[in-house]
Amino acid sequence: MRHKRLAGLAALLLILSVAGQAPAREPAPEVQARLDKVCSRTSVYGCYANHKYGYVLAWPRQLLTPQGESDAGDGQVFAAPDGRAELRCWAGFNDVLETTIPAALAEALAEPGRQATYQHRGKDFFVVSGLDGGKIFYRKTMLAHGVLASFELLYDPAQKALFDPVVRALAASFSIDPAFAYR
Repeated sequence: MRHKRLAGLAALLLILSVAGQAPAREPAPEVQARLDKVCSRTSVYGCYANHKYGYVLAWPRQLLTPQGESDAGDGQVFAAPDGRAELRCWAGFNDVLETTIPAALAEALAEPGRQATYQHRGKDFFVVSGLDGGKIFYRKTMLAHGVLASFELLYDPAQKALFDPVVRALAASFSIDPAFAYR
């Protein structure tokens, strides 16, 4: 695992040096611990690191396939081959977005066609889940280090037993790390 992380860091340093950005450092120890807990299970989870906004998220390798990072570099979609599940993650710099966690939660709750059945708000995050067009959704949004980042998993109710542990792993791994954030 350590050699893969070092190889990934070397590739990132090369990309950042070409792009003229400051080089990235190793993730903060608490972020690395959360990632290692989930991402060390490499046959089950892959780890997506967004180097523009400094967030990281585990994704279930055996269930979803990465669709490629967005042109804007703000996130990625991971889709099930049968179309029954999809994971999306995205972020933005909050000095541009100028939002708060209560405002972001209100916006998430107001999305048309959604019925929220659970919500929880903390100082720097919120979680909301429920139904959207007959599918279950789970969204977590965090605000840290000047970045507002979110992920959302959408899946068929028939797959609830399969995806409930995945939701827990995603939520446990999701972090915004200042060591990777754009400077």
